[in-house]
Amino acid sequence: MKNNRFVAIALAFTLASTAAPTSLFAQQSTSLAGTAKDEAKQPFTDYTVRARDVNAGTQTPAQALDAQGNFALTGLTTAKYLVELLNKKGKVVCTEGPFDLSKQAIKSDVVIDCNKVPTSLWLLGAAAAAGITAGIVATGDTPAAVGVQQSAPPASPSR
Repeated sequence: MKNNRFVAIALAFTLASTAAPTSLFAQQSTSLAGTAKDEAKQPFTDYTVRARDVNAGTQTPAQALDAQGNFALTGLTTAKYLVELLNKKGKVVCTEGPFDLSKQAIKSDVVIDCNKVPTSLWLLGAAAAAGITAGIVATGDTPAAVGVQQSAPPASPSR
């Protein structure tokens, strides 16, 4: 019985003294940081940002922007997040993302700028409008007549 107790104590001591890799127990540090100065109005400190987990729907506590309109959300888990900008009443003003922290653990160049439409979208819209106009002009149809089926004139009473 003493031998079993000795073996158990020796085994426990060996396991306790062996340093386990910290990567097994510690989660990788992840963060989202950037600026909202293009979207928020001064004073920037009246605005807050928070991260919302896309899959779980959970959100981090809101953190105020600094005086320059910048933010840093740290200690996040590896997931996909949306970054939400909130006004001083707590209403969501704008959302950017999603940002996948499982692929890039530290994302430090987030720019919250939701009112700006990229120039490429303007060009794409203009090209589409030009194509529709060209199609109408080429066929000689009026916009109201495009896609409208014309009926045959009524038959004469003599038939």
